[in-house]
Amino acid sequence: MTPLQIGIAVGSAVLLLFVALDAWDVRQRREAAGISGARWGTVAFLTAVSLVFAVIQVGLTWALPHANGILIWAEQLLLEWRGASAVEPVGWGRLIVLGVVTLYFSGLLDYLVHRFFNHSPLFWWTHEYHHLPREVFVIVPGLLVRPFAAISTVAVTGGTIAFAHGVAWALGWPVYDLRGLIVFVAFNTLILLMSHSSFLRRWRWPHHCLRILFLTTPHEHLLHHAIDRPCNYGNVTTLWDRVFGTYQDPLAPENQEFELGLDYDQDFLGVLTLGRLKLPASWRRRFQLERYCRFEGQGLPASAVESTPAVGPASEPPSEGSDTT
Repeated sequence: MTPLQIGIAVGSAVLLLFVALDAWDVRQRREAAGISGARWGTVAFLTAVSLVFAVIQVGLTWALPHANGILIWAEQLLLEWRGASAVEPVGWGRLIVLGVVTLYFSGLLDYLVHRFFNHSPLFWWTHEYHHLPREVFVIVPGLLVRPFAAISTVAVTGGTIAFAHGVAWALGWPVYDLRGLIVFVAFNTLILLMSHSSFLRRWRWPHHCLRILFLTTPHEHLLHHAIDRPCNYGNVTTLWDRVFGTYQDPLAPENQEFELGLDYDQDFLGVLTLGRLKLPASWRRRFQLERYCRFEGQGLPASAVESTPAVGPASEPPSEGSDTT
């Protein structure tokens, strides 16, 4: 197997593991709260929504510039500018230096794009689907698959590649083949996955371990999904939230109870049509969508409106009302 094939296999296995763990976790919380489970029709509908989201995500990713293409273009440009004939292999030591520095710089780009592009009124449609769910766990459509994510990641990818080559140039290093940075890209993806995992929010230790390195924890990112807390924009690192004053600590007393999702009527069709088309009320009722979306003039189950503690006790799972299906 090639390194790429190995990476895809390992990544798929990790993804399936988190899906299984979160599915088990949600079921445990539901049973503990005495709340009935989702009907099979609801599960089938959410699966169909995820497939539609995935098709859009794959299509946009294919249509827009991707990391490998940007990397090749940057290498060719640098080779011509620096008068070199070919890229050189990079040793593990220098690759680690570039990877770590680039990790936190890409976190800055991610922070800026997320805060000022995705959350701007003009481009909110590129991110609205991600904040739609009233429950945060990796299986929910909009969290596991993200239809418009490629739009914002192009700028972050291009800026990250330019920065990595810039660091190498500033240190007097040659034009390197930076494909080895895929390891750090995979690490970024893992942090993104972990930050939405309800299973990892059962204990405090993941939060304490990750925050030492200013990596975004599941508990910190949950606050970002709260209705009334414009905070914790860093998807991979909270370093820049701390620098720019948008960090909120999930351990703080004022952050122990909050609601998740949007503060207006929206559903899975509306986030794809700028709100111009929405699912009929009969579909909303039939597929129990009040569990996952906020609707006006419609009763909501206790699981959808209870407050949500950000961090549970050290050993016992917290009672997270909004994380219970």
